[in-house]
Amino acid sequence: MSQSAAFRRVPVQQQFAQNLQVTTLPAPTRGIIQHENDAFTGPGACIISDNWMPTMKGVKLRGGCTRWCVLPEAVPVVSGFEYVSGNQQRMFAANAAKLYDVTSSVPTLVKAGQTSGNYCASQLANLSGYWLIAVNETGDAPLRFNGATWATLDPTAIAAWANNFHYVVGATAKDATDNTFWKNTVDHTSAAAGTFAADRTARPTFWTSASAPDGAGWITGPIGSPVVNGRNLSYVCKYRNRLFFIGTKSMDIWYLGIDSISGVLTKIPLSGAATHGGYLMFMASWSIDAGDGIDDKLVIGTSEGEILIFTGSNPADPANWRQEGRYQISPPLGMNAHDNVGGDLLVLTVDGIVPISQAITKSAGQLELALISRTIKRMWREEMLAKRGLPWTMKKWDEYGANFITFPGGTAGNRYCLAMNNTTGAFARAVGWDAMCFLRMRGDMFFGTQGGIIMQANRTGYDDGKPYVATLVGGWEMFQAGSQDVVWHQARAVFTAPPGEPFQPQIAACTDYILAIPPPPPAGIDPGVPDVWDEGKWDHAKWDQPAPAKNVNRNTMWVSVGMTGFSHAPIVQITVAQQATPDVELVAIAATYERAGINV
Repeated sequence: MSQSAAFRRVPVQQQFAQNLQVTTLPAPTRGIIQHENDAFTGPGACIISDNWMPTMKGVKLRGGCTRWCVLPEAVPVVSGFEYVSGNQQRMFAANAAKLYDVTSSVPTLVKAGQTSGNYCASQLANLSGYWLIAVNETGDAPLRFNGATWATLDPTAIAAWANNFHYVVGATAKDATDNTFWKNTVDHTSAAAGTFAADRTARPTFWTSASAPDGAGWITGPIGSPVVNGRNLSYVCKYRNRLFFIGTKSMDIWYLGIDSISGVLTKIPLSGAATHGGYLMFMASWSIDAGDGIDDKLVIGTSEGEILIFTGSNPADPANWRQEGRYQISPPLGMNAHDNVGGDLLVLTVDGIVPISQAITKSAGQLELALISRTIKRMWREEMLAKRGLPWTMKKWDEYGANFITFPGGTAGNRYCLAMNNTTGAFARAVGWDAMCFLRMRGDMFFGTQGGIIMQANRTGYDDGKPYVATLVGGWEMFQAGSQDVVWHQARAVFTAPPGEPFQPQIAACTDYILAIPPPPPAGIDPGVPDVWDEGKWDHAKWDQPAPAKNVNRNTMWVSVGMTGFSHAPIVQITVAQQATPDVELVAIAATYERAGINV
């Protein structure tokens, strides 16, 4: 044989040659999809999206979380609310017995001895200032904040203290029923008449029904009513410049005068408006045009899922106040389990997330298809059955482009919350975020944990100093092969990320509708935070350095998958452990595959 013939390439016989084909799987921009048949899942779906947040063009890694402050008691944070007045922004968080100011890294006690930590708060501005009223689920005395100090609106407690204070005129001890008693609490009933000179340092104002501790007046009710002293109010809502309250575990709402933060409450009984029993749970202002105007409706929800809708600006005037309808949804998951998004009001219920705009046009059976959470029906049902006894909340975070929903509770290592893209409605889980409630301040989001910690979200590449894993399992892919077995030979994932981003992805697959997720990969080498403003470390970063380069397409090159089956699902995993917040977005996964025969 000649030398040229010996080196001539000979074609592989047909029965042994590979017949490779190539396809591209888009990133799951539709998020978790559980309502489609596994054999016919549409493009852009995924089975698991843990710490991968859907965007308009792909899925991105979430950031970590850092400790903002730690409450003195290591018990769950039950609820939180904010106060915003111009440039002044403050946050408050409550556990079962105490309310704290958590605006700074050092929490400050606001109120102790409470019987519930599940609070609702509402703000109202009038000529005297910008006020916040907070009430809790069990109807403790309302709390009022004027931007500087808190007042407990409990006239009975003040009266009891005043009547137990004695002073001496001559040799006779008298009850302090006017403005002449002294500030210090020493019992002077047995002291000589001439020993009071040193005690006349200050004379407190004697608080009557017309003057509360903050000088703004009490909130009271009719004599003989459950709310006579302002107690037994479990919910507060501002509607058309008027504060409305719900009586604790009752079918009554109460309201104050227009622009008023004090005064005598007026009752509106609603036991005849609702037909399924239970008690009133929440109220919210629902605006059809996404604003605050004359078209606003007052939505009142009961514990049994009845929705009562009222309109008008003066409940005392029958011509200016009317009920517009009564509708039925499934029971809500808490008094704070709702939020206004755009021109709609979303309510977290036993069945899922209900938009009120759909509840008023559809029957209970039709409403199932209109649920925003219909794509994660199985997950929602499992979480609801396990955690219904805890109060659920939701919070819109515009700067992040998502709405976050608590899945409260959970055991160590199995704690997470739900994230929904505001634009597309796609869902993912933030695994490792033990969120019991959410807070917002200056464009940042915070959440309270079961351990009494307030965490700041989307900061650094660690969860409270620990690495976390992002796991994505795409939808089942048939590769247009029907029931044939398919060999998935290689995959190539394409990302957008800055050139110096230290992520190290792992590409794998599972087959035949069986989820088998491999151990996560190691984390990439951490280069530290970039030397740019608001990212670099003070006294270490070089401020004269240029800004990081713009995101570019980066890919894993072709890596072996080697999985055979009649259905495949791609798996992308990244372990995040870095000082800077990750900036990685998955765009697509390319695949080379070969069709095989049919196993019978």
